Amino acid sequence: MSILERYYSIVDDVEAFEAVASRPQPLFAWTNTLRTTSRQLIDVLAPDGYELSPLDWHPRAFRINCQNEDERLGRHWTYLAGWFHIQEASSMIPALVLNPQPGERVLDLCASPGNKTALMAQALENRGTVVANDLFWERIRPLRSAIDRLGFLNVSVTCHDGTAYPQTAGEFDCVLVDVPCSCEGTSRRFPGILKRAPFRHVPKRFHKQQLLLEAAIRRCRIGGRILYSTCTYAPEENEAVVDAVLNKMSGAVRILPISLSGLKASPGLTGWAGESFQDNLKHSIRIWPHLNDTGGFYIALLEKIGGATCKAVHLPAIEQPDFQTASGSTQQRLEDAKRMFDILSKRFGIERSAFDDLHLLKKSRRDIYAVAADHRPPQMAKCITGLPLFHMHFKYPKLTTACATAFGHMASRNVIDTSTGQLQDYLSRNTFTLNKEQAKACDSSGYVLVRHRKSVLGVGFYDQYQSVVSSLFPKSMTLM
Repeated sequence: MSILERYYSIVDDVEAFEAVASRPQPLFAWTNTLRTTSRQLIDVLAPDGYELSPLDWHPRAFRINCQNEDERLGRHWTYLAGWFHIQEASSMIPALVLNPQPGERVLDLCASPGNKTALMAQALENRGTVVANDLFWERIRPLRSAIDRLGFLNVSVTCHDGTAYPQTAGEFDCVLVDVPCSCEGTSRRFPGILKRAPFRHVPKRFHKQQLLLEAAIRRCRIGGRILYSTCTYAPEENEAVVDAVLNKMSGAVRILPISLSGLKASPGLTGWAGESFQDNLKHSIRIWPHLNDTGGFYIALLEKIGGATCKAVHLPAIEQPDFQTASGSTQQRLEDAKRMFDILSKRFGIERSAFDDLHLLKKSRRDIYAVAADHRPPQMAKCITGLPLFHMHFKYPKLTTACATAFGHMASRNVIDTSTGQLQDYLSRNTFTLNKEQAKACDSSGYVLVRHRKSVLGVGFYDQYQSVVSSLFPKSMTLM
């Protein structure tokens, strides 16, 4: 008996379910509207053999087909420039259903690898506050990488046990809790997942999942929304968890109906294996892979209507100037700021006014970050706020790749427009030679912005005597 057979009694079309579950999953992605439009993305990727088919239920997401199976979309320059983000389609649904709005304060309690965090940061229009939390620092690395590549200035990242997320973080308008689970819904991408013994640890997972949902509810303000989700089919990790929390926190939350135009879904269960659940669990939804040709997901949307809440914690927006550091004199901090703006204005022609709606943070001697002016981060020790702008430990401040891609479109000097061959050299961290027209764009030896088709991909170092640019593209993103 296959693991999936235990769900035959609750699937509408067993044959279709089995057929799709055994097929490889399509590739999906969504457009980063900070960098481009969906139309422009389609037009740029089409000549390289990528066919993008818009999804019915997501205005900026696509199913992607590639004519060359050996081609990896994550190596394409538009991906590296942050034009889009690759994400499994069903994994996009929780953020869309939670539907955070500009001005709201949002918490992603189990955030890594950061896909849902990024979608919510975009929904907030790169303003306000998204807090992405995960239990382990090693899982935060891909989350930070995604946020930096996409250029979001409204995200703080924390490392804390989600079951005991502190009150000092303040209240949130929306909390997403995508809990660790048995991951059966990912079997189209990871077939080996079904060979495990997924129910051996169900009691332990059930307890952890329940604690995470309870913590999410406690961190949410009254009138706010909480979304519980998993990528598994098991009712023990889905409806049973929500039912247990509804019973335990009776009067504190209620289930809201879910509607997403164009999305096919099945209602949540009101019973399983002889156990009855609250009737309103039918308002939660199940995403079976054959309904939309995706992975599997379970989603329940809750509203907090009363009960336990956080004590009032005043979390003002960051005030300028905010060079927060334990060492270094005030004069030195001001000199650091002046040097940073000098490199922007003198070297690249970027006006200081580009940063008027941002605040600057100096969390160490080395690095300066920028964050949205209305961002309200949690008051926690292990918290990384904003987008890295500069490394200050060099004789001449060096722009980060994140800064170059986020603000490089405002540059008017020392910008190199690369050919396709030069672009590949740059992305492979090789040195490339400039032609005479390209060299005219450079004032003197020093840092330059490297651009392709009007999109900045990062920083290089120009040697005016040899007329070459040395690539400073990050090693972690280098094409192999």
